[in-house]
Amino acid sequence: MFNPMDSLYARLGKTGMTKVFARRLLPDWWDDSLGTVPSALLQAQLIISTGMNFELRSVRDASADIEFASARRKFKLNKSVDSASIQLSAEYATGMAKLAAQAMTAQYVAPPPDALAIRNVLLTTHQCIDLPALLDYCNRAGIPVLHITDLPGKKMDAVAIRQHGRSAIILCKKASSSFLLFHLAHEIGHIALGHLGNVDGTLVDVKINSNDSDADERAADAFAVQLLNGVDSRYSTGAKFTSGPHLAAAAIAYGKQHRIDPGHVTLNYAHTSNNFAMANVALKHLRDVPETTIVNKNLLVQINLETLSDDQSSMLTKALAA
Repeated sequence: MFNPMDSLYARLGKTGMTKVFARRLLPDWWDDSLGTVPSALLQAQLIISTGMNFELRSVRDASADIEFASARRKFKLNKSVDSASIQLSAEYATGMAKLAAQAMTAQYVAPPPDALAIRNVLLTTHQCIDLPALLDYCNRAGIPVLHITDLPGKKMDAVAIRQHGRSAIILCKKASSSFLLFHLAHEIGHIALGHLGNVDGTLVDVKINSNDSDADERAADAFAVQLLNGVDSRYSTGAKFTSGPHLAAAAIAYGKQHRIDPGHVTLNYAHTSNNFAMANVALKHLRDVPETTIVNKNLLVQINLETLSDDQSSMLTKALAA
């Protein structure tokens, strides 16, 4: 007996999406035999189109190629990646961010273009601008922040979206808190500086690189550095660090004096000196290990899953738990 789900999986495959990933979007109770029931098939099509940011019309039309939803998109690429190869992952991240934005409880307040204004407000309640502090700012501003590393295609560092006048951020790198801190500050910079524009859309950062020649990327980097440091400064020193613990101790002392996260001091120095090997040892000494839970645990406190359908809630929680 012909099952429309077989055709749907085949058409999804043309976008680069595997059947395994498509099945992950569907509820745990789903069985493909339900695809022969028109109402159940429509439910599956709705779920997949929402989760992957597809045009529902194209998902429902068995004779059509599946299309992504119409929107303004900006891809900040590098030489090894083109927009076509990264789009599937970017659209999935966008779909999940839209759900989180829909469920966010706080009112949205657009970040000001002045990084120091954000820093000064946060330093009234935080010792420095570390990852929990910056997540706290996003909570107050009504900006949902998601950490999604299990993607259906090629990976990127981060994505920022604008949807119905609200922005959201998706961090995609498996990395320590200090890396995620800079990526989050960078994406806030994109939002604050108006790089997403005034209409719904997506900005995809394939690789956040301080040597990027793109004007928007350099501006977002400068915003992030000023937000985290208080000045647009790249750290160097005449002293020669002999070990990772030596660098970590210096970063702690400098960070305490200037109210800067020591992990960020370490990475900032690594970028300036091009000594990431020692910086990685220093980060381990700082116990700044790969972070997998803090961002999404924070998000789940800030959203009301009851504002979503059961299917939407299931999709989002699976994405956050993966």
